Amino acid sequence: MLGYFLVVVIIILGGAIATLGDRIGSKVGKARLSLFNLRPKNTAIVITIMTGAVISALTLGIVFAFSQQFRDALFRFDDIQKRSRIVQKELADTQAEKDSIEVNLTRSRTSLSQTRQRLKTANRSLVKAITREKRIERQLKQTQKRFLQSKQQITKFAGQARQLRSQIQSLRTEQKNLRVQRNQSEARLKQVNAQKRKLETAITQAQTRLRQVEIQKQELTTTITKGRLELRAANQQRQQLQQDVQALEANRERLEKNVEFLLLGLRRGTIAIRTGQVLASAVIQDINSKADAIQAINTLLTQARQSAIALSNLADLPNEQQVVQMRQSDVERLALRIGDGKSYVVKILAAASYLQGERTIFVVPQLAANRVIYQADTRIARISVQPAQVSDEQLLLQIEQLLRVVNQQAIVAGFLPDPLTGTVGTFRQVDLFRFILALKDRNDPGPVDIIAITPNTVLTAGPLAIELIAIKDQQIILRSNAPEPS
Repeated sequence: MLGYFLVVVIIILGGAIATLGDRIGSKVGKARLSLFNLRPKNTAIVITIMTGAVISALTLGIVFAFSQQFRDALFRFDDIQKRSRIVQKELADTQAEKDSIEVNLTRSRTSLSQTRQRLKTANRSLVKAITREKRIERQLKQTQKRFLQSKQQITKFAGQARQLRSQIQSLRTEQKNLRVQRNQSEARLKQVNAQKRKLETAITQAQTRLRQVEIQKQELTTTITKGRLELRAANQQRQQLQQDVQALEANRERLEKNVEFLLLGLRRGTIAIRTGQVLASAVIQDINSKADAIQAINTLLTQARQSAIALSNLADLPNEQQVVQMRQSDVERLALRIGDGKSYVVKILAAASYLQGERTIFVVPQLAANRVIYQADTRIARISVQPAQVSDEQLLLQIEQLLRVVNQQAIVAGFLPDPLTGTVGTFRQVDLFRFILALKDRNDPGPVDIIAITPNTVLTAGPLAIELIAIKDQQIILRSNAPEPS
């Protein structure tokens, strides 16, 4: 406001002084006055110049008197200009520094946001790892309960269980370390990148070990399930064997009662049927009622009757006459067993030895589950021979020893042996001699492996077909079932 006032005052004062100077100049010119011995015209000019100087002096005096800023601007202009350049340079530097700081701040905020997001991801992974650990602990408890049900498997898998516990304890320790690292990462955001890499590495290792633990758990579960199935099958076989033992015990008592009769019969005539001789056999399956089971048993007894009539040479026998007899308790027990819908091999055996002409023959049943004993191409037994260094008789004895081993292993596997011969099958002598002669004709130096295999899948009902193969240097050189050369 003061500045406007000064401008107005200076304008008014300048106009007044100019007017006064003009009047004075005019009067001096008219009066033709002379100053400093000058001509009147020059004197008027001097007065006019002095009037202008007075105006300028008054203007500057008024401005100097009332404006400190004008005095500073007039007398300190160079300093103010230097300071202005310095201030402008500092302002430019400050602005550049401000822009750099804003860029760094933006980057820091972005990095901080990414770090927080990765930290949240790590926290979620850690929560998942904790959840998996709890689930594994529950599954481990269930596995331990299952171990108690199969004591025979505990010893076998105790080492794996201890290793599993050790891994779980290691995972717990790593979990605690991860929690400590997470707390430290939250407290020290400046070092979050280095700690993030450690945390991701530790989580990856934990997940890898958790997957290994899950794989081991699945293997243990599979093994336990297999053990349970084997235990259940063993229990069924044990129950079946107990029933067979009971039946055999009853047969033994009956046989002891008939000893004197058999001895007397041996002195009187020729034995037509021997103890344990198979009179009839069949595979019975898909029977789900007692009536169907009784009908199947009657069919077997009819076949046994026909066999007994043929063996005892009974002619002109009425059809209604009962020749083969089985105890009612054996019939009931057999019907109960075969009526569950499964597949069974049933044989009707002679309970004692009988002479030709006897018209009453007691029989007993023999029962076994019809299951797969050997898959196709199963190797049962093997021997190593040197055909070029042994005779035909020695080679024959060695192969017959192999067949005896096959017979024993087949019986152990579940085949029902012939009660009279104790064998589960036969190998044709013609095929055996042909195989031995072909092997001798090759005259291979060094040892040759002879392996007995099953060319087809074999069930309990049989037959047990055996094929012999000769192997030398991991190559099959001869087969017993090979076609003959034409």
